[in-house]
Amino acid sequence: METDLSKLPRGRVLWLLFFNFFKIALFVVGGGYAIILAAEDIFIRKLHWLRDGELMDMLAIIQTIPGLMAGNAAIYVGYRAAGALGALVALSGVALPSFLIITAVAMGFSHLPMDNIYVQGAFIGVRSALGGLVLAALLRTWRKMMTDWFAYLVAFGCFSGVIFGGMNPAWLLLGAMAAGIVYLKFACRKIAETSLAEGNKQP
Repeated sequence: METDLSKLPRGRVLWLLFFNFFKIALFVVGGGYAIILAAEDIFIRKLHWLRDGELMDMLAIIQTIPGLMAGNAAIYVGYRAAGALGALVALSGVALPSFLIITAVAMGFSHLPMDNIYVQGAFIGVRSALGGLVLAALLRTWRKMMTDWFAYLVAFGCFSGVIFGGMNPAWLLLGAMAAGIVYLKFACRKIAETSLAEGNKQP
């Protein structure tokens, strides 16, 4: 598979952006997290257009700004690969399958016999399957993000704030970002002090 972004013709880059995001949106179910994981697999591990972990690092920003997570992720990847036109092409690719499918469903939904036991059973099955898929995506994301005690502390704090405190997630994310900056500055200072102390001990 072609991986060197700098050597690919611009038209080829745009086509790969549209085709891959169209394919992801068409076949990947489970919400925005599942789409981001699929995008990571294609654009980081296969195409090597982004650095490892870049999309996960941008996840907080992608979640906080307005818009769907899948669309925001497509805009980010597209812009990084081919500028503003790449962002537009990637967004078109990820939005087109949903537009076509939801339009078709909306046209035929009023004709579905919702009191039919088979139709009700199908919807129950789909809802249950989506719950499992979202959980699987969360577990895959969890292993990459939860690396030390600080990550667990922030995750538990945000969970408690939403579930028990009814707090706005945007404020929790801003607070987590501030806490992360303070934590990293403290950790870097501690490493520097340790290195200096070890250097002074050497003859």
